[in-house]
Amino acid sequence: MLPFLTYTFFALCVVLAGWALVLTLRNRPAGPWILLATALLLVLLLVQGVVGIVMWGSSGNTDGILFFGYLLTAIVLLPLAGFWAYAELSRWGPAVLAAAAVTVFVMIERMDQIWV
Repeated sequence: MLPFLTYTFFALCVVLAGWALVLTLRNRPAGPWILLATALLLVLLLVQGVVGIVMWGSSGNTDGILFFGYLLTAIVLLPLAGFWAYAELSRWGPAVLAAAAVTVFVMIERMDQIWV
């Protein structure tokens, strides 16, 4: 994993989780801007998938099943959370996005630990 991309993931996950938490506490539905931020995080995860595939041969001892399993789970989780947040017009829509952002943060940290 590239350190720059990892730190970008961390920053975007923290911003997304904080923003969604503020919307949750203010009892506001998820708007188009937070869904755009979620889509940006998804695009970055897809970029990480391409980078991971290209760099996997030179990574040495990396367990591909674990690494790509975490990556695939994060890629599947974000659109589901975004759809749920768009469909749920109460405070629980952004709450789901906050939970998904924290989950993706942990998955990125774990992927960074797996990448040797």
